[in-house]
Amino acid sequence: MGAGLAGAAAAWYLTRRGFSVEVYEQAQVVGGHVRTEWFRGIPYEPHGAHIFHTDHRTVWNLVSGVVEFVPYRHRVLTRLRGRLVSWPPQRADLCALPDFADIARELANLPGPTDESDFESYCVSVLGPTLYGECVRAYTEKQWGRHPSTLSAAVARGRVELRDDGCHDFFRDTYQGWPRRGYGDLVEALLRPSVVHLGCRITLEDLPEISQVGRPVIVTSALDDFLGEPGALQWRGVRLQPVYLPETALAQPAMVVNEPSASLAWTRSIETKWALPELHNRLGTLVLREYPGVRAKHYPVLDAADGNQRTQRELERRLRSQSRNPIYLAGRLATYSYINMDVAILHGLRAAERVAAQEEC
Repeated sequence: MGAGLAGAAAAWYLTRRGFSVEVYEQAQVVGGHVRTEWFRGIPYEPHGAHIFHTDHRTVWNLVSGVVEFVPYRHRVLTRLRGRLVSWPPQRADLCALPDFADIARELANLPGPTDESDFESYCVSVLGPTLYGECVRAYTEKQWGRHPSTLSAAVARGRVELRDDGCHDFFRDTYQGWPRRGYGDLVEALLRPSVVHLGCRITLEDLPEISQVGRPVIVTSALDDFLGEPGALQWRGVRLQPVYLPETALAQPAMVVNEPSASLAWTRSIETKWALPELHNRLGTLVLREYPGVRAKHYPVLDAADGNQRTQRELERRLRSQSRNPIYLAGRLATYSYINMDVAILHGLRAAERVAAQEEC
């Protein structure tokens, strides 16, 4: 159920082992939230920036083996007091701030271990109150529509840090790149041996019509939808507003520029064209401003009180108790987890491995 990265990876694994696989997708195209679109030869991403990075050689060999990837090391900039600085921030970049001595004293007086109590506590324990206040707090309030102290520290873990090593890449993973023809091409390649049904909204009640009793089902769709209870889980969605600049080759100094100011409604601007060096000198570019707060399931809301996570666990329990088929969950939506693309692929592969082991017994 679902033709995003997790479902496509699961289908790829099973078809290579001789299984017959049928994939059901609600949309009229495959790819889910990662699908790239094109306008006059320029790539853009209607659901936000997606950068492929991984330390898993198996995952990298898989994706780069089915489609061509071009090298791309992702950089993010954030606006701080009218200037753009690398994100995560480098201490050397901050030294030019007139009050850096005060910031340095804050950093020196941090209590020690990272505070995992909640998102805000985590960030302050890493950045100190001044940098957190200027770079993270308002951005987070815009993105999530709630006070940062109500979010889980897991939302910040691996995404908020202070560096002092000169590395300006956003990710440190060994393998990084971007599919030359976009992520839709990658998902289509993984799904090519499978039977794909588009425009099919499937819930638990529909399983008897499409699957025999006891046949395994891999679910990658959100469980509140799959169980016919939309709204049981909290999600946060974004809307991307594109601006086409026909006489500009590149409009901003990096693919992503964060806008942490509360005075701006958007959180960041994205210029996907940066991923393909052969396009850099060609006139015409698209810049997309990302506005949060729409009704879409882009991000699970992991709250500090663990309320949404408890609801997810209850939905998982009910799904397995009510289903006439063995159910395997994979991907960001089905597992209600804030994960990267390589982990979504691993979810799909591991679910498929379990299915294959069951069917071959």
